Amino acid sequence: MHGMRVIDFHTHLPFRYKDPVEAASYLVSVMDRSGVERAVVIAIEGGVRSFRRRMNPRYIREAAEEILDYVAYNPSAALRKILFEPEESIKEHETLLVEHRRRTEEVVMAAERFPDRLLPVGSFNPDLGVEETLKRLRRYQDVLIGVKIYPTLHCIHPASRNLQPLYNWAAKNRKIVIIHTGCDPGMWELPKLCRYARPKYVAEAARKNPDVVYVIAHMGAYSMLMPGIFFREALNAAQLENIYLDTSATEPIFIERAVEEIGYEKILYGSDYPYVVGVDMRDTIEEILSLDIPGEAKRAILRENAERLLKNLGVL
Repeated sequence: MHGMRVIDFHTHLPFRYKDPVEAASYLVSVMDRSGVERAVVIAIEGGVRSFRRRMNPRYIREAAEEILDYVAYNPSAALRKILFEPEESIKEHETLLVEHRRRTEEVVMAAERFPDRLLPVGSFNPDLGVEETLKRLRRYQDVLIGVKIYPTLHCIHPASRNLQPLYNWAAKNRKIVIIHTGCDPGMWELPKLCRYARPKYVAEAARKNPDVVYVIAHMGAYSMLMPGIFFREALNAAQLENIYLDTSATEPIFIERAVEEIGYEKILYGSDYPYVVGVDMRDTIEEILSLDIPGEAKRAILRENAERLLKNLGVL
């Protein structure tokens, strides 16, 4: 055991357990084994109806055709299926949206069971729309510490005027906004489909809303096809005072580069547990500890930056 009291700024409830309290109990047991004192637990609401309205086989095929050269040299079954069976890929993705859905209410239930360990973040839901999402956020705002936006799953630009009411809520109530950046597994690996998930768009929203703290998830770096796809944009965005980066699902080399180029004060450790296949929460902590960066940087990333941010927001 590393002996540190870690704050994990990016986790989800384990999807193997449907009951949120049971899932929370298992998550806390993983935290105990890994030396994690607190974890930010993020809801996932993709919006099946919205997905069906926006996606069709022709659009998916066009997106896949943009990477034909890659498919030729890296003929993975998943990419071939997206290209040649787009209808089936759409159906499979709809199923995943349902199977992996974790509503805002569920992460609230989990956090209420472990109030000293879990910090819940709600999710925007494109099927409900902004106003209905806001009603839910207000209902639970004494418990929630923020809201998550998935530009991929939600098919929405982070600086869209439609999201402004959510940002106004966050500013008024001192809540954080976490925004997914980079690609996502499956069809969302296609660059055309993750075009809204760019850190420069988070920066655009952050400039318009200087009283809101934004966390750029994954450092804009996650991509199977092009690792580090929007990493440079994330570093540029982090120059803004109200933007932080989290390390979830980010290759260690990018974390080292970030520390070297922008320092470590704006970087938050996140495991993305349980969504990095084959990697435990403890593994991602050990990755941070093994980085070729100063010891004070490791302590800051694993705890001190998150602790300072949460105290400034009145959470701790």
